[in-house]
Amino acid sequence: MKSNEWLGNLVSILFFAGLALAAWGLSEVLQRGGLGSPTAASGPNAIVESARIIRTDALGKPQYRLEAKRIAHYDDGDQSLFDQPVMVSLSPDKPVTIVKANQAVATNNQNQIDLSGDVRIDRAAFGAQPEARITTSKATLFVEEERAVTDAPVFVQRGFSTLQGVGMRFDQKTQKIDIISESRMVVPKESRK
Repeated sequence: MKSNEWLGNLVSILFFAGLALAAWGLSEVLQRGGLGSPTAASGPNAIVESARIIRTDALGKPQYRLEAKRIAHYDDGDQSLFDQPVMVSLSPDKPVTIVKANQAVATNNQNQIDLSGDVRIDRAAFGAQPEARITTSKATLFVEEERAVTDAPVFVQRGFSTLQGVGMRFDQKTQKIDIISESRMVVPKESRK
């Protein structure tokens, strides 16, 4: 009986030693293979669903409102990813401008916003100027400078006139839209009564 107890104890000890060795080996493999515990750089630091943010100037006056279905912020690289962003200018001395896209990436202290997928910029009518709509596949907004640029094909509808080409510069301060190349403009004849 004593030899059977000794054999049972030895088997138990070997079994638990084998389990401990296997657990240690698995831990080493995962850590060396980069599959260990997640680091801060592997995911967002903050995620906000159905976000609505209002940015103000130094005096506390609203500059624009930003809404998005989802915002994920990453400290690594100081960037934010937006799903279905909508940005609305709130300056009382300028026409309302609404910018929409499927996705956006904000960098440079949220000052540079790279828009992609069905980018649309709508500017309300003001003074004698008719409303304008700019559509493109991608654009970059420079928030502090109040301008947008792209090197992609662009279609602009301003009142009843249309303008298309490749590449664009839009300055919100001056309300000037420049098409860089291959521009074609269609201006309908005014109907005479």
